[in-house]
Amino acid sequence: MRRPRSTETARFPIDLKWNRWAVPGLVLLLVGFVGPLLLLAVYSVFHDGASGQVVGAASLANYAAILSDPFYLKVLRDTVLLGLVVTAACALLGYPLAYFLARTNSRWRPVLMFLMITPLLISSVIRNIGWIPILGDHGALNTLLLTIGITGSPIALMNNFTGVVIALVHALLPYMTLLLMTVIRSISVDIEDAAKNLGASPWRSFWRVVFPLSRRGLAAGCALVFTITVSSYTTPTILGGGRVLVMATFIAQQIQTVMHYAFGSAFAIVLFLVAVGLSTLASRWLERSEV
Repeated sequence: MRRPRSTETARFPIDLKWNRWAVPGLVLLLVGFVGPLLLLAVYSVFHDGASGQVVGAASLANYAAILSDPFYLKVLRDTVLLGLVVTAACALLGYPLAYFLARTNSRWRPVLMFLMITPLLISSVIRNIGWIPILGDHGALNTLLLTIGITGSPIALMNNFTGVVIALVHALLPYMTLLLMTVIRSISVDIEDAAKNLGASPWRSFWRVVFPLSRRGLAAGCALVFTITVSSYTTPTILGGGRVLVMATFIAQQIQTVMHYAFGSAFAIVLFLVAVGLSTLASRWLERSEV
């Protein structure tokens, strides 16, 4: 006869001693993330005074200005566009790489894994500076294109949107690949073999079996890459050359240069909402794909 669970066990399915270990992390989360975010939200509903002071009555004037001014809307649009382009590029490049690394039995797999995560081991500043002698007008890539005759003059790959995209894809591709690889490795090879034995071609087996089961990793990877991209500051600053204005760089200008703390805080909240909105859409897509 099965012994009934005690009331305490039913009420607290997780041992309390483990809950105590979570307290420091929760406190750090509240102090380091929730607290500053609430402070930004409070600042965002006031107005900017002289010498960085936040004054006036609470209102939504800052948000109204952001959503009505064509210049601010262009900054928002360029930021979202950058996030979508980088996310799409990482998904297209990362999925084949993740599938290969998840399925290969090559002895070189550890070496390939190390090469794949190498961008994560390098400081973002050093990594971005390293792109300058490659993407510059007289850099390695343009020199190669001129030598083999593909182009007659250097292609502008720096101080523009293209250079920022290239550097961000290089930096964020490992995140997408690792998430996809983890999910693909959890899919049994026997399922693919069964589909092939039933007459499915390799492409049909992948599209109808592997891809639907791997949407969890794809959704998580897209949400992560998009969130990091729209909030990136170092890469647009170094490789954008002051010509690529996205929300992160604009917020830095408002707070550090012109000392508009209230308006910069409103832009930061909008950036946060954009990131949360994408994550929510990805989660809903994931739920629908698993039905």
